[in-house]
Amino acid sequence: MDRNIWTQQITKDECPPWPCSFCRKGALAIVMDSLTYHETTDSIRAHGHDEWDPGWISYSFTAWAQCTHPSCKQLFAISGTGGVGMEQVDEHNWDWGDFFSPQICTPMPDMIVFPNKLPKEILSELRAAFSLFWLNRESCSGRIRVALECLMDHLGVPKRRKNKNGKFTELTLHGRIEVYVTREPLIGSQLMALKWLGNTGSHNGSLNAADLLDAFEILEHALGEIIGRRSARVAELAKTLTKKHAPRKP
Repeated sequence: MDRNIWTQQITKDECPPWPCSFCRKGALAIVMDSLTYHETTDSIRAHGHDEWDPGWISYSFTAWAQCTHPSCKQLFAISGTGGVGMEQVDEHNWDWGDFFSPQICTPMPDMIVFPNKLPKEILSELRAAFSLFWLNRESCSGRIRVALECLMDHLGVPKRRKNKNGKFTELTLHGRIEVYVTREPLIGSQLMALKWLGNTGSHNGSLNAADLLDAFEILEHALGEIIGRRSARVAELAKTLTKKHAPRKP
């Protein structure tokens, strides 16, 4: 996962090289002259203020990007907000320049690399989370929480537990992850961290972009271990190489 590209802004000539979720080979590039923008009404009205400067300007924009792979060329519609800020034009000088921050990209690029056999229910929830990354951080964390529920279902973690009176009680996501921790302590504790993030988002807590990027990075690793069995596969490869190439004892 390349974290940096998800916090970069767009210019009139280029967008960050977000990965194409269709071919998984190309990256997005801005379609030349496709970015159009307009100053918002509130921003225009503010021009008459005595203390006004260009830093008060705000825009709404739309643009098109396209996958760079020649056999794909999928188009992506981007929209968001913008403004004017100081930028360095050479070694000694700064000047005002336009900037544009994405809020929506349709279709949304995949922010992490998925294992090939990821169940479609988990994939669907994570893609919903990606689409909310710029637009609403709390809602994004909520979709991550739902993806965790789907993962627990896939892993066969029970939704109910029999209490000491012999009756079944419903397990919360927290309880289900605790059950999984008894099987896989390391990965389970990583999933519990994601659950706490979801709690913060659902209770109107403050989340920033770094929090969500941390969550996606953890998810990429955890899914690679759980679904892709990355460590188990590497261990098996190492075992095979050792058996084939290590010197035999006399």
